[in-house]
Amino acid sequence: MNIIKKAVRHKTFGQGEISALDDDMITVRFGAAEKKFIFPDAFREHLVLTEKTSRNYVEHIIAGIDEQARLKREKEAREAEVKAMLRSLPLSTNAQAAFAFSFNNMDKTKKEWSVSVGEYRSGYNRGQPRVPARIYPNSACLLTCRGKNEKEENRRIWGVFMPKEDFIGPECTDGIVYAHEKYRIILTEDERKDLFFWKYFKNENGGKDIKWGSVEFKYFSNMTMAGILKDIAQIKHDTDQRELCEEFMDYFRELNKLSRTRFAAENNEQPD
Repeated sequence: MNIIKKAVRHKTFGQGEISALDDDMITVRFGAAEKKFIFPDAFREHLVLTEKTSRNYVEHIIAGIDEQARLKREKEAREAEVKAMLRSLPLSTNAQAAFAFSFNNMDKTKKEWSVSVGEYRSGYNRGQPRVPARIYPNSACLLTCRGKNEKEENRRIWGVFMPKEDFIGPECTDGIVYAHEKYRIILTEDERKDLFFWKYFKNENGGKDIKWGSVEFKYFSNMTMAGILKDIAQIKHDTDQRELCEEFMDYFRELNKLSRTRFAAENNEQPD
Protein backbone atom coordinates (compact mmCIF):
# COMPACT_ATOMS: atom_id res chain seq x y z
CA MET A 1 0.00 0.00 0.00
CA ASN A 2 1.26 3.49 -0.83
CA ILE A 3 1.20 5.84 2.17
CA ILE A 4 2.89 8.79 0.44
CA LYS A 5 0.84 11.99 0.90
CA LYS A 6 -1.08 10.41 3.76
CA ALA A 7 -1.80 12.72 6.69
CA VAL A 8 -0.07 12.09 10.03
CA ARG A 9 -0.06 13.69 13.44
CA HIS A 10 2.97 14.23 15.65
CA LYS A 11 2.60 15.12 19.33
CA THR A 12 5.23 17.87 19.02
CA PHE A 13 5.21 18.99 15.39
CA GLY A 14 1.47 18.72 14.88
CA GLN A 15 -0.18 17.84 11.57
CA GLY A 16 1.97 16.71 8.66
CA GLU A 17 2.05 14.78 5.42
CA ILE A 18 4.29 11.88 4.37
CA SER A 19 6.46 13.09 1.50
CA ALA A 20 8.84 10.16 1.03
CA LEU A 21 9.45 6.57 2.15
CA ASP A 22 12.86 5.03 1.45
CA ASP A 23 13.44 1.56 2.92
CA ASP A 24 13.55 2.16 6.69
CA MET A 25 13.36 5.96 6.59
CA ILE A 26 10.23 8.07 6.25
CA THR A 27 10.09 11.81 5.53
CA VAL A 28 7.22 13.93 6.82
CA ARG A 29 6.55 17.56 5.86
CA PHE A 30 5.29 19.80 8.65
CA GLY A 31 4.47 23.07 6.95
CA ALA A 32 7.73 24.34 5.43
CA ALA A 33 9.93 21.93 7.42
CA GLU A 34 10.69 18.27 6.74
CA LYS A 35 11.55 15.72 9.39
CA LYS A 36 12.94 12.21 8.95
CA PHE A 37 11.92 9.25 11.07
CA ILE A 38 12.78 5.55 11.24
CA PHE A 39 10.06 3.44 9.60
CA PRO A 40 7.96 1.86 10.94
CA ASP A 41 9.26 2.43 14.50
CA ALA A 42 8.18 6.07 14.49
CA PHE A 43 4.56 4.91 14.36
CA ARG A 44 4.89 3.15 17.69
CA GLU A 45 4.91 6.41 19.67
CA HIS A 46 5.63 9.57 17.68
CA LEU A 47 3.51 9.45 14.52
CA VAL A 48 -0.15 8.55 13.99
CA LEU A 49 -1.77 8.10 10.59
CA THR A 50 -5.11 9.79 10.61
CA GLU A 51 -6.61 7.63 7.87
CA LYS A 52 -7.78 4.24 9.26
CA THR A 53 -6.81 2.00 6.33
CA SER A 54 -3.27 3.40 6.24
CA ARG A 55 -3.01 3.16 10.02
CA ASN A 56 -4.09 -0.51 9.93
CA TYR A 57 -1.53 -1.19 7.18
CA VAL A 58 1.36 0.19 9.24
CA GLU A 59 0.14 -1.51 12.41
CA HIS A 60 0.15 -4.81 10.50
CA ILE A 61 3.77 -4.23 9.48
CA ILE A 62 4.73 -3.47 13.09
CA ALA A 63 2.87 -6.57 14.33
CA GLY A 64 4.79 -8.70 11.81
CA ILE A 65 8.12 -7.28 12.98
CA ASP A 66 7.19 -7.90 16.60
CA GLU A 67 6.17 -11.47 15.80
CA GLN A 68 9.49 -12.16 14.07
CA ALA A 69 11.32 -10.72 17.06
CA ARG A 70 9.29 -12.91 19.41
CA LEU A 71 10.04 -16.03 17.37
CA LYS A 72 13.73 -15.13 17.29
CA ARG A 73 13.80 -14.73 21.07
CA GLU A 74 12.05 -18.07 21.53
CA LYS A 75 14.47 -19.76 19.14
CA GLU A 76 17.46 -18.29 20.94
CA ALA A 77 15.99 -19.38 24.28
CA ARG A 78 15.48 -22.93 22.99
CA GLU A 79 19.00 -23.03 21.57
CA ALA A 80 20.40 -21.82 24.89
CA GLU A 81 18.38 -24.45 26.73
CA VAL A 82 19.63 -27.20 24.38
CA LYS A 83 23.24 -26.04 24.78
CA ALA A 84 22.88 -26.06 28.55
CA MET A 85 21.39 -29.55 28.43
CA LEU A 86 24.14 -30.85 26.13
CA ARG A 87 26.80 -29.43 28.44
CA SER A 88 25.29 -31.33 31.36
CA LEU A 89 24.85 -34.72 29.65
CA PRO A 90 25.78 -37.79 31.69
CA LEU A 91 29.26 -38.92 30.67
CA SER A 92 29.89 -42.64 30.39
CA THR A 93 32.94 -44.34 28.94
CA ASN A 94 30.81 -47.14 27.49
CA ALA A 95 27.63 -45.59 26.04
CA GLN A 96 28.08 -45.86 22.26
CA ALA A 97 25.64 -48.23 20.53
CA ALA A 98 26.17 -50.66 17.65
CA PHE A 99 23.07 -52.07 15.95
CA ALA A 100 23.01 -55.52 14.34
CA PHE A 101 20.03 -55.00 12.00
CA SER A 102 18.48 -58.38 12.66
CA PHE A 103 15.43 -56.62 14.13
CA ASN A 104 15.65 -53.35 12.19
CA ASN A 105 15.32 -52.82 8.43
CA MET A 106 18.08 -51.00 6.55
CA ASP A 107 15.83 -49.37 3.95
CA LYS A 108 13.40 -48.16 6.60
CA THR A 109 16.23 -46.69 8.65
CA LYS A 110 17.64 -44.86 5.62
CA LYS A 111 14.19 -43.43 4.94
CA GLU A 112 13.04 -42.58 8.47
CA TRP A 113 16.42 -42.13 10.19
CA SER A 114 15.51 -44.04 13.31
CA VAL A 115 16.33 -47.43 14.80
CA SER A 116 14.67 -49.70 17.32
CA VAL A 117 16.67 -51.13 20.19
CA GLY A 118 14.59 -54.29 19.98
CA GLU A 119 12.51 -56.11 22.58
CA TYR A 120 13.14 -57.87 25.88
CA ARG A 121 13.44 -61.58 25.14
CA SER A 122 12.78 -62.89 28.63
CA GLY A 123 11.49 -61.96 32.05
CA TYR A 124 8.53 -59.85 33.11
CA ASN A 125 8.95 -57.43 30.19
CA ARG A 126 9.31 -60.08 27.51
CA GLY A 127 8.06 -58.77 24.15
CA GLN A 128 8.12 -55.15 25.32
CA PRO A 129 10.50 -52.55 23.78
CA ARG A 130 13.87 -52.36 25.48
CA VAL A 131 14.79 -49.13 27.21
CA PRO A 132 18.10 -47.73 25.86
CA ALA A 133 19.12 -46.50 29.30
CA ARG A 134 22.66 -45.44 28.36
CA ILE A 135 21.84 -43.66 25.10
CA TYR A 136 21.86 -39.87 25.18
CA PRO A 137 22.61 -37.20 22.54
CA ASN A 138 26.33 -37.91 22.97
CA SER A 139 25.91 -41.62 22.13
CA ALA A 140 26.69 -42.28 18.48
CA CYS A 141 24.62 -45.08 16.92
CA LEU A 142 26.64 -47.36 14.67
CA LEU A 143 24.77 -49.24 11.93
CA THR A 144 26.17 -52.64 10.99
CA CYS A 145 25.19 -55.61 8.83
CA ARG A 146 26.37 -58.90 7.38
CA GLY A 147 25.22 -60.91 4.41
CA LYS A 148 22.72 -63.71 4.95
CA ASN A 149 25.32 -66.41 4.43
CA GLU A 150 28.31 -64.47 5.75
CA LYS A 151 30.18 -65.27 8.94
CA GLU A 152 29.76 -62.91 11.87
CA GLU A 153 33.39 -61.86 11.56
CA ASN A 154 32.47 -60.27 8.21
CA ARG A 155 30.00 -57.84 9.77
CA ARG A 156 30.49 -54.40 8.20
CA ILE A 157 29.73 -50.83 9.23
CA TRP A 158 27.38 -49.08 6.80
CA GLY A 159 26.34 -45.94 8.67
CA VAL A 160 26.38 -43.89 11.85
CA PHE A 161 24.32 -41.11 13.39
CA MET A 162 24.04 -39.05 16.55
CA PRO A 163 20.67 -39.11 18.35
CA LYS A 164 18.42 -36.06 18.39
CA GLU A 165 19.48 -33.29 20.76
CA ASP A 166 16.57 -33.96 23.11
CA PHE A 167 16.81 -37.77 23.19
CA ILE A 168 16.88 -39.17 26.73
CA GLY A 169 17.35 -42.94 26.71
CA PRO A 170 15.96 -43.77 30.17
CA GLU A 171 12.71 -41.99 29.21
CA CYS A 172 12.37 -43.82 25.87
CA THR A 173 9.46 -46.23 26.36
CA ASP A 174 8.95 -47.17 22.69
CA GLY A 175 12.58 -48.17 22.13
CA ILE A 176 12.99 -45.93 19.08
CA VAL A 177 16.12 -43.80 18.73
CA TYR A 178 15.71 -40.89 16.29
CA ALA A 179 18.66 -39.41 14.41
CA HIS A 180 19.97 -35.88 14.66
CA GLU A 181 18.85 -33.78 11.68
CA LYS A 182 22.44 -33.09 10.61
CA TYR A 183 24.84 -35.65 12.05
CA ARG A 184 24.02 -38.77 10.02
CA ILE A 185 26.29 -40.60 7.57
CA ILE A 186 25.70 -43.51 5.18
CA LEU A 187 28.54 -45.40 3.49
CA THR A 188 28.19 -46.72 -0.04
CA GLU A 189 28.63 -50.43 -0.71
CA ASP A 190 32.12 -49.77 -2.04
CA GLU A 191 33.06 -47.56 0.95
CA ARG A 192 32.06 -50.18 3.49
CA LYS A 193 33.52 -53.25 1.81
CA ASP A 194 36.62 -53.24 4.04
CA LEU A 195 35.09 -51.52 7.09
CA PHE A 196 34.69 -54.59 9.30
CA PHE A 197 33.06 -54.03 12.69
CA TRP A 198 34.96 -56.66 14.68
CA LYS A 199 38.41 -55.37 13.75
CA TYR A 200 37.87 -52.65 16.36
CA PHE A 201 37.52 -55.19 19.17
CA LYS A 202 39.84 -57.77 20.64
CA ASN A 203 38.57 -61.33 20.38
CA GLU A 204 38.39 -62.45 23.99
CA ASN A 205 36.53 -65.67 23.23
CA GLY A 206 39.53 -67.94 23.59
CA GLY A 207 39.76 -68.65 19.87
CA LYS A 208 36.05 -69.41 19.47
CA ASP A 209 34.01 -67.92 16.67
CA ILE A 210 32.88 -64.34 17.11
CA LYS A 211 29.19 -64.16 18.02
CA TRP A 212 26.85 -61.21 18.25
CA GLY A 213 24.14 -62.95 20.24
CA SER A 214 20.39 -62.40 20.21
CA VAL A 215 20.27 -58.70 21.16
CA GLU A 216 19.72 -55.98 18.58
CA PHE A 217 22.34 -53.58 19.91
CA LYS A 218 25.49 -53.55 22.01
CA TYR A 219 27.20 -50.82 23.99
CA PHE A 220 30.88 -50.05 23.52
CA SER A 221 33.38 -47.35 24.45
CA ASN A 222 33.72 -43.73 23.40
CA MET A 223 37.34 -44.19 22.39
CA THR A 224 36.52 -47.13 20.13
CA MET A 225 33.81 -45.04 18.47
CA ALA A 226 36.37 -42.25 18.09
CA GLY A 227 38.56 -44.62 16.10
CA ILE A 228 35.65 -45.73 13.93
CA LEU A 229 34.60 -42.13 13.18
CA LYS A 230 38.20 -41.30 12.31
CA ASP A 231 38.28 -44.15 9.78
CA ILE A 232 34.90 -43.18 8.30
CA ALA A 233 36.18 -39.63 7.85
CA GLN A 234 39.24 -40.99 6.07
CA ILE A 235 37.06 -43.06 3.73
CA LYS A 236 34.92 -39.98 3.00
CA HIS A 237 37.94 -37.69 2.63
CA ASP A 238 37.58 -37.18 -1.13
CA THR A 239 33.77 -36.99 -1.17
CA ASP A 240 31.23 -34.23 -0.69
CA GLN A 241 30.67 -35.54 2.85
CA ARG A 242 34.19 -34.70 4.01
CA GLU A 243 33.11 -31.53 5.83
CA LEU A 244 30.13 -33.28 7.44
CA CYS A 245 32.42 -36.03 8.77
CA GLU A 246 34.76 -33.46 10.28
CA GLU A 247 31.88 -31.58 11.91
CA PHE A 248 30.45 -34.91 13.11
CA MET A 249 33.74 -35.73 14.85
CA ASP A 250 33.95 -32.28 16.42
CA TYR A 251 30.37 -32.59 17.70
CA PHE A 252 31.02 -36.08 19.09
CA ARG A 253 34.26 -34.98 20.72
CA GLU A 254 32.69 -31.88 22.28
CA LEU A 255 29.69 -33.71 23.77
CA ASN A 256 31.90 -36.44 25.20
CA LYS A 257 34.53 -33.95 26.39
CA LEU A 258 37.34 -35.64 24.48
CA SER A 259 40.48 -33.72 23.58
CA ARG A 260 41.72 -33.86 20.00
CA THR A 261 44.68 -35.93 21.19
CA ARG A 262 42.48 -38.47 22.97
CA PHE A 263 40.00 -38.47 20.10
CA ALA A 264 42.73 -39.55 17.71
CA ALA A 265 43.43 -42.59 19.88
CA GLU A 266 41.83 -45.97 19.28
CA ASN A 267 41.04 -48.51 21.97
CA ASN A 268 40.24 -52.14 21.21
CA GLU A 269 37.82 -53.97 23.48
CA GLN A 270 34.81 -56.26 23.49
CA PRO A 271 31.33 -54.66 23.20
CA ASP A 272 28.74 -55.62 25.78
